[in-house]
Amino acid sequence: MSRPLTQLGAAGAILITLAACQNTDAPPLARGNYERGAPIVTRTATLPYPPPLPPLQISRDLPPPPTRDARRLSVGSILEVEVAGVEALSSKEARVGADGCMFMPFLGRIRAAGRTPLELGRDLERALNERGYLRAAQVNVNLIKEEGQVYVLGQVGRPGVYALGVGRELRLSQALAMAGGIRSTPGLKPDATAIRLVREVGGKRRTYRISFPEIALRGRLEADVELQSGDVVYVPSQQELFVFGSVNQAGGFFLEEGSRLGVDEVLALAGGFGEKADQDGLLLVRRNQTGIATYQIPSEPIQRSEILLTSGDTLIVPARGLRRVFVLGAVRSQGGIPLDEPDLTVSKALALAGGLNRIAAGNSVLLIRRGPDGKKHTYPVRVADVVRGEPELDPVLEPGDIIFVPEGFF
Repeated sequence: MSRPLTQLGAAGAILITLAACQNTDAPPLARGNYERGAPIVTRTATLPYPPPLPPLQISRDLPPPPTRDARRLSVGSILEVEVAGVEALSSKEARVGADGCMFMPFLGRIRAAGRTPLELGRDLERALNERGYLRAAQVNVNLIKEEGQVYVLGQVGRPGVYALGVGRELRLSQALAMAGGIRSTPGLKPDATAIRLVREVGGKRRTYRISFPEIALRGRLEADVELQSGDVVYVPSQQELFVFGSVNQAGGFFLEEGSRLGVDEVLALAGGFGEKADQDGLLLVRRNQTGIATYQIPSEPIQRSEILLTSGDTLIVPARGLRRVFVLGAVRSQGGIPLDEPDLTVSKALALAGGLNRIAAGNSVLLIRRGPDGKKHTYPVRVADVVRGEPELDPVLEPGDIIFVPEGFF
């Protein structure tokens, strides 16, 4: 199952780590003058088996519910302030401005945002007493309207800002409905099991993970939390697991957050081995805390069954005796290209792959090649300079070569 380039660009980047250790004896390319910069040269060492994935830890903590009698005022709140017995010091409609302050007769600008109505009333009593307007002021503050906002982003029909009216209970499911529901977009599927709610709690921003299927399908109604002003709801897209090489359906496969699949299950997603697959040479490329690591998948069935893969992993199935080159990364159509031409060069292969896309780093293209010594070597190819009229920088390809085009932000 193929995927658009923008889906696979990040995954393609990790392929360069198949050659992870440095070696200074790189064989020369068939064509090219690389005196402008020494090539990056690497080799493949004996690879370890992948370690077990860490236990899946999904927090089910929910944010504390907002309490009606202690709701914090925010920008846009409209208040009625009554000073007992003194109408001149009262205000029928005081608005909290963009600076978080409200205007009160004789007192001027008073900080209101972040205070509860009760706390604000006590602040006003103290100010009136200290400035000598009253000896024992009594102030009652009522929230009559709130123009609070919640933000709904990500994989929804209408991402945007939605008003939170005073006295109105707005729950997560209602906010998602207002935003057009959870939706797929071209090339991306939503992960409704991993909705993020970002909220300020105790002066600090915290992120909570909420599963919508648990609310809608399993009746966990307490997870349908009430929203408060300033909340951010984000519906992420599903992450992908990638399979490249000699399989029947190479590409990316969407997984829910935290999914674990066995190697054979992943191969089944990719349609099984291709005719020329080297079933004993499977490789796994995985991100970890220190960067990216490459592992050998054991060929013994029982050992292989113990290996679990997850989203973000890349499984590579090498082929035996296949005259192909592979173009990955920021091109319009990733995949294998038959090596039919005797003088197929990097720039020609990129043209056959539909050319670079608009975010490609044209002068950072890498050519990955296994040399006569059996080691992997990686060379930079300045494709942008080739296009500008320097054909001597355009190497001729050999069977098994991998061309990787990074995106501009790499």
